Amino acid sequence: MPTHAFTIRKLADAAGVGVEAVRYYQGRGLLPEPPRVAGGFREYSADDVQRLRFIKRAQELGFALDDVAELLSLSAERDQVRVRELTWRRAAEIRERISRLDAMASALENLADCCACAPKSQSCPIIAALATDPAGELSEPQEPHQKAHGAKRRRQPGAVAC
Repeated sequence: MPTHAFTIRKLADAAGVGVEAVRYYQGRGLLPEPPRVAGGFREYSADDVQRLRFIKRAQELGFALDDVAELLSLSAERDQVRVRELTWRRAAEIRERISRLDAMASALENLADCCACAPKSQSCPIIAALATDPAGELSEPQEPHQKAHGAKRRRQPGAVAC
């Protein structure tokens, strides 16, 4: 295969990204922009396909583009220690996000349980909790007298109180 065998469209297709993504990565300095050849086209190499696949896979694993840029830089320097540190940091951030998502799922399950216990004449506890909590945290639905006085109780994760 010739050194430069891909147009931008073929490069994007081979790497499984869009043409706009290729241009964006070039603008961010993640992918070099080859000079134009006859006909005004840029021709990309198999190495460019590999680099784009690396960027895409790193993003799928949760790396931000700034981290991807650092990984690309570190791979050129062969700094395995720094790559490992960056990877451990990303893994810790993902585990923290999983923990927060698990807490959110528990809160939603508690709200659903309360909804099942709520009298039909009462407003929906789920809608009430979502509408009255500007902090973005799910809280226990309030009784009508609590709403009037502004009192708010927080439910413990895993607890169901109907």
